[in-house]
Amino acid sequence: MGVCVGLDIGTTGLKLVVYNPSRASIEMDEGFHYEPVSLGMGIFEQDPKEVEEAVFSALRKVGESFKDIEAIVLDSALHTFLLVDKDLAPIINIVPWLDERSVPQVERVLKDRELASELHRRTGCPPSTVYPFYKLLWFYDNERDTLNKAAKVLSQKDYIVYKLTGRLVGDISVASGSACLDIRRKEWIHDILRELADLKEDKLPELANPLEVLPLSREASSITGLPHGIPIVLGLSDAAASSIGAGAGIEDSITVSVGSSAAIRAIVESPPVEYPAPGVWCYLLDENLFISGVAIKNGGYVFDWYIKLFSKRSHSEVIRLVEEDLKDNLDNPVLFYPFIFGKRFPKFDPVPCARFDNLTNATTEAQVGRAVLEGIAFNLKRVFDTVKKIPKSLKRVVATGGLTQADVWMKMVSSIFEEEIIVQSQRQGAALGAVLYFISRGNLSSIDLEGFAHERRVYSPKEPLLSYYRNAYQRWLSKL
Repeated sequence: MGVCVGLDIGTTGLKLVVYNPSRASIEMDEGFHYEPVSLGMGIFEQDPKEVEEAVFSALRKVGESFKDIEAIVLDSALHTFLLVDKDLAPIINIVPWLDERSVPQVERVLKDRELASELHRRTGCPPSTVYPFYKLLWFYDNERDTLNKAAKVLSQKDYIVYKLTGRLVGDISVASGSACLDIRRKEWIHDILRELADLKEDKLPELANPLEVLPLSREASSITGLPHGIPIVLGLSDAAASSIGAGAGIEDSITVSVGSSAAIRAIVESPPVEYPAPGVWCYLLDENLFISGVAIKNGGYVFDWYIKLFSKRSHSEVIRLVEEDLKDNLDNPVLFYPFIFGKRFPKFDPVPCARFDNLTNATTEAQVGRAVLEGIAFNLKRVFDTVKKIPKSLKRVVATGGLTQADVWMKMVSSIFEEEIIVQSQRQGAALGAVLYFISRGNLSSIDLEGFAHERRVYSPKEPLLSYYRNAYQRWLSKL
């Protein structure tokens, strides 16, 4: 069996993993950076050509080092919106989950409680600006001429699949994060899309399961140098893939994922009969499984924001300051509320309301940096206490994402959650999870991560952090 290539097409870059199933080893692990551009308050866009070029650059690099390639497996960020013309060329930039221009459309739906309830029940998606459904409504209300010119309404991943294969096919895993898909029927909600946005059925891509395989096109072959016909596997959403890569099981695990945003989720066999909070969502993992949880915008991006705006130090330097401060002085009077993007939980509130409390002339940079990391973790604790009710049991908590690389932050999180937390590997994530899903043919119970046991880290709540953070969290909550 040849190597399997995993491509994780994210919000701020692409991650590439080349996995050798015979050795159960990662042969290549690379990143390719791109970023959404802020065009004003709450408005973000991403150049589709940058994403496309990152994909082709990654595949060219693979072709230079590997000849026997079994398959290329994709996963992608959820909640992206793209309009293309009849030649399937973009007529707008990608609108990512970060974009908040659709606040008026979300608020209009929320006022119609019956409609909001029906949308949540059918699509699994509570009203929020992250979802492409509301971006579609925004274009219908504000740029109808542009929408009318569009031949297709796509996700970022749909577009990349087309560029690689010449076929326009969407996987149900990513499609279910659009708020345009009925997660039980596994079909588009054409009735609501026609009624609210006058969207014709042929403007959406055909749907397929995540294990659907399409051949690499001749055009993509000439660009990448890879042989024509190499299998391209549609794959999963990054949410589903990262849970698998982190070692989550079915109905017995919680995944804490902290990248630019953050999410806490569980893999389950069916959607919740009743959602435990208005902000809880449920998407398809594949034809048989679901992922349910809560996502928040205020994840690792908040730490990036703090570094960029308030510190002259690098991320790693601030982390070291925080580690030293935590060793020398357990008490930190500074509190931080990390809502620079408003709130998605427990219910949608788009108004940014981040703040520091208890700053004085004696406050140190270490205390402020620590408060930022603690504030992110405290906010996740609120979410965790809700999501842990979703699976049938809770045997383990696994974590993935950029902030898991900071030991001090993981010690905080373990003590704040009062749970043992497993980080499988700093390198593992969605790209590897997508590959393992393909190799197992969707049989998650057969996936074995013991080959990465030497990279595994386990964080357990320990005194004196446990008692300190139990009290600090209550103090943080009391001023929320």
